[in-house]
Amino acid sequence: MTIGELGSIVAVVGGILAAAFTIYRWGKSHGKTEGTGASVVPGFLRPIDTQEIAATLKLQSSAVADAHKELPPSNAGRLDSKEQEVTQKITSEWTWQGEALLNELAAYASRLAQYSIRSVHERLRLTAQNAITRLQNENVRAPAELGPLKQAYIEARDEFAAFREQHRLRRPVRENPGRWTTFGLMFILIAVESVLNGTFFAKGSDYGLIGGVGTAIGIAIANVVFAFLIGLAPARWMSRRNLLVKVLGLLLTVVGLAALLALHAFAAQYREAVALLGDERAFPAAADALLKAPWRVTDISSIYLFALGTLFSIAAFWKGYTFDDPYPGYGAVHRRLVKSREDYSDHHALLFDELESIKEKVVDDLEKGIAHMPLFPQQADTIRAQRAALIERFRAYEAAVEAAANQLLAAYRAANRAERKTPTPAYFAEAWRLPHSFLDKKNAVLVDDLGSPQLGPLLAELRELSRAVLGAYEDLIRNFPHPTEMQ
Repeated sequence: MTIGELGSIVAVVGGILAAAFTIYRWGKSHGKTEGTGASVVPGFLRPIDTQEIAATLKLQSSAVADAHKELPPSNAGRLDSKEQEVTQKITSEWTWQGEALLNELAAYASRLAQYSIRSVHERLRLTAQNAITRLQNENVRAPAELGPLKQAYIEARDEFAAFREQHRLRRPVRENPGRWTTFGLMFILIAVESVLNGTFFAKGSDYGLIGGVGTAIGIAIANVVFAFLIGLAPARWMSRRNLLVKVLGLLLTVVGLAALLALHAFAAQYREAVALLGDERAFPAAADALLKAPWRVTDISSIYLFALGTLFSIAAFWKGYTFDDPYPGYGAVHRRLVKSREDYSDHHALLFDELESIKEKVVDDLEKGIAHMPLFPQQADTIRAQRAALIERFRAYEAAVEAAANQLLAAYRAANRAERKTPTPAYFAEAWRLPHSFLDKKNAVLVDDLGSPQLGPLLAELRELSRAVLGAYEDLIRNFPHPTEMQ
């Protein structure tokens, strides 16, 4: 045996022992997390199973078969096909693991960037300055949008207060919740009264039911509308503080109610006159009877007609009286106040709800940054240590990859050497190496510019920005307070 062959055998044996030790060490940690906080990819840095590869590639039998053919030739300068299969299989696994490593290192770099005092300070500073600028711009824009509404509300509020003081009112306004449904009820009253009265007037009318209903509609409209207007105006005037207005309201109310009674009495007399004299002569006869003896009614239907009209008059009068606050003008000034307050409040909410959310979020972010930034150096050091440990693990893994590949190549070459008659190629004595290391790639190198800036001035600046954000918001809310907060 030559010295060169002896050296080759020693190199192969050494490679086998090194690979076996490395594979054993990685096998103990396979499938476990390192407790470093980094995610572990399933199968990440898994050991290479040389026995499975040798069996899959039929390495022993292939070496013997190639030796019988005196392959590879003694003068070969590169790996033969079977050796290339071995290195390709090893390289494929190594490449997959290398890409996984780069992903892990990118995750570490991303985490480390989150603990950059400079970058976090700059982000919070820009966020705060943007919020301050937005609030200052709104302070300029708000007078054009909220100013007129605020002024209208103040004027309506002062008008309401002056009205209460002038008329010595201390009670709240009595609003009618169904104020505008009153007109629907009046329409119903007119319709019902017209139909009921129409049946009474139909008897004796030359036009029958149609003529009776036509007459009844005219009386019903006059009855309901006039009673409503009496309740709405003169009856409510009696609530005024001014004595003259009170007396005038009382007189007009009495006159109006008397006129309504006269209308119903005329309707009853007219109904009897129509039955006795016909349509053409009924009107003057009813008018004469109303002046001479309005209480003389012989037909029970005419009494029903009078009672029905009076009942509907009372209902219309009451709806008119309760259509608004009993004190004339009180409801109107109150509605103007409510309308102006709602307009101002709605536009105020559109503006300030968004601004308050911005202010709350920015101030909260600043407070969290001020509280957490002192911890960044320690957290960054922890991440760096974890990353360095991962790099050392991969460095050892690449050494194990080379050892596993050389173990398989050594086994193939030993079997080939034992069966061939010609000398083995010179490269049989050379160890195989990885084409490069993933640790030498550009994106595997940590660009760490976190440094150790002076933390005190940065935190002081953030506190000042937080006060500036609150101050800008308070200036805006001071100039345009919510209606409930206005003095």
